[in-house]
Amino acid sequence: MKPEKGKKREKTVSAQKNEASSGSLNFISGLFFNIIGAAVAGVFIYALFSNVQGYDWLLNTMLKGNFETIEQNPPDPTVAQRYEIKWGGRIGMGEISYVNRIKDQTPDSAIIIIPPRKMLTDVGFKSMPEMPWLTYFLYPRKVVYEDDKDSSKLYAKANYILALNGWGMNKVNYQIQKPEAFMVLPLKK
Repeated sequence: MKPEKGKKREKTVSAQKNEASSGSLNFISGLFFNIIGAAVAGVFIYALFSNVQGYDWLLNTMLKGNFETIEQNPPDPTVAQRYEIKWGGRIGMGEISYVNRIKDQTPDSAIIIIPPRKMLTDVGFKSMPEMPWLTYFLYPRKVVYEDDKDSSKLYAKANYILALNGWGMNKVNYQIQKPEAFMVLPLKK
């Protein structure tokens, strides 16, 4: 006799017990194999980091340095602070902080005379002598180097100057009360 459609055959109690015990056995064996797999992976990773020089650098130099940088800087830096961290190592240090000072002390319409490239290099600036780099960070301000005064039309239109170690202070039409090593000055008052 066939069972009626739609009705399930009822399982016996012993069949249900066998199914439950095999399910728990499958869970335990799966857990055991996962633990063994994790242990093998841990040994492999330990051996890799201990014996391969590149991975040792990754763990002990790069990651350690990144964690030190994170600890030294604020948890949610502004865009300007991120550039300072990237280009100078710490906030307030590095070349980009000087560029940010120029940006903060001039209006968007400023045309700024920058000292000769050789002087910038001698002082220790690495990127500031490069026109594309400097104009990128000072945009929309315009920049003209002292080296280009004969060939650039912007030089005659300049309204600010970057005075560096005394250079450029003779180009302003007023007396400077407290000269500093790095100053952004209007050409005329």
